[in-house]
Amino acid sequence: MTMQEHARDAPGTATYYYPVVGRKSTGTVSDRLHITDMEKSDPYQFSLFILSYSAVQGVRDTTLGFAIPDVELPAASYFEIAGIHGKPYYEYAGDRKPPQERAADYSQDSPKDTLPTPSRFGGYCTHKSVMFPTWHRPYVMLMEQVVGDIADRIAANIEKQYPSEVGKWVPEAQKLRFPFWDWADPATNPKGLPAVLYEDTVQITLPGGKSATVQNPISYYTYQWGIPSDFTNIYTASSGLTAYFSTWTRSYRHAPSTPQGGTDIAALQTAIEGVASTLSSGIGLLFAFPEGMDPAIAYDNFSNELNESRMIVDYFNSGSLEAIHGIIHGTVGGNGHMTQQDYSAFDPIFFFHHSNVDRLIALWEWCYPEYWMGDGYVYNGTSYSWTQQLGTFAQVYNEQILPAGARGSLTPFRNENGTYWTPEQARFLDAKAYPKYYSYPEFQGVKVDQAATDAERAAGRASIAKYYGFDPQKAATQVDTEAWSHLPVPAPKDFGLPQTFQGIQNYRIFVVLVQLPEFAFNSSYHFELHHNTNGNQTELIGTTTVFTRPNDSPCAACAVRREMGAIVRGVITLPPSLVNDIIVNNGTSGGKATLETTTEAIAQSLSGKLLDASRKVVVTAQGGTNAPNVPSDQVPPPHIVPSGVTLFTAAVAEKADDKTYPVQLYDWQKHNALFTNGWKQEVKQAS
Repeated sequence: MTMQEHARDAPGTATYYYPVVGRKSTGTVSDRLHITDMEKSDPYQFSLFILSYSAVQGVRDTTLGFAIPDVELPAASYFEIAGIHGKPYYEYAGDRKPPQERAADYSQDSPKDTLPTPSRFGGYCTHKSVMFPTWHRPYVMLMEQVVGDIADRIAANIEKQYPSEVGKWVPEAQKLRFPFWDWADPATNPKGLPAVLYEDTVQITLPGGKSATVQNPISYYTYQWGIPSDFTNIYTASSGLTAYFSTWTRSYRHAPSTPQGGTDIAALQTAIEGVASTLSSGIGLLFAFPEGMDPAIAYDNFSNELNESRMIVDYFNSGSLEAIHGIIHGTVGGNGHMTQQDYSAFDPIFFFHHSNVDRLIALWEWCYPEYWMGDGYVYNGTSYSWTQQLGTFAQVYNEQILPAGARGSLTPFRNENGTYWTPEQARFLDAKAYPKYYSYPEFQGVKVDQAATDAERAAGRASIAKYYGFDPQKAATQVDTEAWSHLPVPAPKDFGLPQTFQGIQNYRIFVVLVQLPEFAFNSSYHFELHHNTNGNQTELIGTTTVFTRPNDSPCAACAVRREMGAIVRGVITLPPSLVNDIIVNNGTSGGKATLETTTEAIAQSLSGKLLDASRKVVVTAQGGTNAPNVPSDQVPPPHIVPSGVTLFTAAVAEKADDKTYPVQLYDWQKHNALFTNGWKQEVKQAS
């Protein structure tokens, strides 16, 4: 590969590109490992990873007794790769376009392009779109590629300098893939963030069985070439806090409102522990998508939180992976980098998070191989195209996107032949798929790079759903069936399910659909659903996060959604044990109970909170029709309150002759709007 890198100050004049090929140089497929498993069980891989991830960030420890190479090309530096996701808004060094390929006459040196607010460069990253899963796949592969290339060179240097180490390091470097952090694992996430993801130093293995303590490149990133000129502070009026992105020389999590910055580990851990159950239950519900859905609509529901195809009332609510992924951004970041789309990739934990998002995509597409974006969706016999504002260097206007060809370009990620990656190429990890050279360890009987029968895929999704906590068959045995006996369970065949399915009697699942304006707070923010306990005390049930950009961000797709008043969706599952307590303790069981009296009792026991990026409570609401009305002088501006917080239920069907087969949700019913008597402003917003 003979290519010439050009200077950062001459964008658009070169024909250079840096192809994303992953670990093609190894010629093999190896698994991405969980970071804690790598640290514990693969000391050579772990040490090579730590040293290589540091080198990509421009940090090289010269005291270890062997040479650590520099990054050879700017396109392979952490700064350039992180900048693809948001700021700085200029052309990626690995995708310099010649004039004939440029979609617009944009110039980062021209006032006509840089002075407007927002400026004309629309960025690369895709959110709130069916492109969300596939765009981020080559993005993580790019980081995996540059880290692996450096690891290969470090390993070769070690074995050359220490003959007794031959055969120990190079093979491990060849197997190295970017690790993931399973933030939804119910076995570990209640314990908070693993230490290796936040401690500032970490212990690695050296040649000869020695060890050393080195700077941990996962904890934070320090800007290699100074702070970019378009980095701006974000002020949160409700809390009075400022994220000093124009001043902070490194990334922070849950930072104080000071130019000096800092990371509050205790606040970070408390936040992670608080969303543990939301994450687990949300992922479990993603593997309960019913069979026989329209493939494009199913994929739209799973892939993103905007759901472009939703042209009818909410008949189905299993949530989306993008919505759950946003919770991690907001929870890890606080008043820091991960919370803000424009800056999130500058926190090194970003790529561990997205490696796990990719793992969940791989599991889901293995379980549901027929569900796919296709060329669009059909409603009432009319075909509609997917659309996405792709940014100045790809597309000027909101235009049709397709799974293949030029209209499916996942810019700025190019193949070796110079064409862009497409969603079709990004699909699947098996032997028939476009080569990616990585996989994931077996999980609940699923190996995502292996072929499978329909029966094996069904067993896999049932097992995954149960692992993450979605197990209505078990839950139905743990509730007071007499108290639940009034809940309707119609015949599954009346809803198109095969005769082999039977409804689970005396049981329904209860979920809350949360619909939030994307640009309510000029920043990312959170919704929390609480259960009212004794007195004024509440217990957190679940969270959803709006992961977005401020109003003055140059993100073109965001500008379009802002003009449209985009509404994003999150789904919170009510724990069956909580629903059972409400039914039993609130007198809604017995002969006079109905589904309506039950849902009203549930509504009365709930409250909602909107929190800003720093997790300060801004507005609150009490559930139920008997909640007190909010005084007129405490009513918040209408543009910041949810457009809907609604209770839904569904019946559950199981196969009569095979209880291990995945359950099917049916008879979705829309019930109460939970907070009909209004929202109360707790903190005045600055204008």
